[in-house]
Amino acid sequence: MYDLTGKVAIVTGSGGRRGFGRAIANRLAREGADIVIADRLVILPQDEGSDWKGIDSVVKEIEALGCRALGIVCDITKSREVDSMVNEAVARFGRVDILVNNAGVHVRRNVTELTDEIWNTQLAINLTGMLFCSRAAAREMVRGGEGGRIINVGSFRSKTGAPGEAAYCASKFGVVGLTQSLALELAPHNILVNAVCPALTDTDININMFEGEARREGVSLEEARARTNEMVAAQIPLGRLGTTEDLANVIAFLASSEASFITGQSINVNGGLFTAL
Repeated sequence: MYDLTGKVAIVTGSGGRRGFGRAIANRLAREGADIVIADRLVILPQDEGSDWKGIDSVVKEIEALGCRALGIVCDITKSREVDSMVNEAVARFGRVDILVNNAGVHVRRNVTELTDEIWNTQLAINLTGMLFCSRAAAREMVRGGEGGRIINVGSFRSKTGAPGEAAYCASKFGVVGLTQSLALELAPHNILVNAVCPALTDTDININMFEGEARREGVSLEEARARTNEMVAAQIPLGRLGTTEDLANVIAFLASSEASFITGQSINVNGGLFTAL
């Protein structure tokens, strides 16, 4: 549908088996883009002991689609590692055209139980790390002189608060402000910056919630996951849970030339949930 042949995309947080990042990387590769697969570990804890090899598995998927792929271990909360990641991408592929800031973490705590560590971790990964990646990629895009795309993964919690979600909501609200500011600043360089805001999707960012539900109810992790997903789906006007592919499809559009007059937006991908936001 979209032609991204010759483009190079960095997708952070893309080594998980059940995450947005993997779906985004594969969707962009199907449009012809070469992909940098970046995550904090080669194999995430939830995937250990399975046949899934994390970053290496996604690299093989991208290569099977006929595109080039590069796997990089990177902690996005450390600016030096982020700068090194972008430099390595340029050294291998010669350019960076698309950055998808997907890496994130979600820990729920009531404010009276919210520790400094939980607050700082969510702000560091969900917001500060996004700034570090955007800054490094934007420098390269400006230097290249051919424009680019920065696409930030927010949340429906980027637009509405919730009990027990102070740290997560603060970080995700920040994504909207960062997106708008970067869009205005980088517009003269034809670098378009947008955010996508999905509702709860069955990904491993929510594994802590599923594990907590399983402990409280005395059920298996998979049963807790299924119960939570059913409850969320019942609240969505379109009557189903969103998928990772739903979000990846919107990101592919925003990365394409067909979205060349869209910047500074935070686009809901939520099946009609909270349509006024």
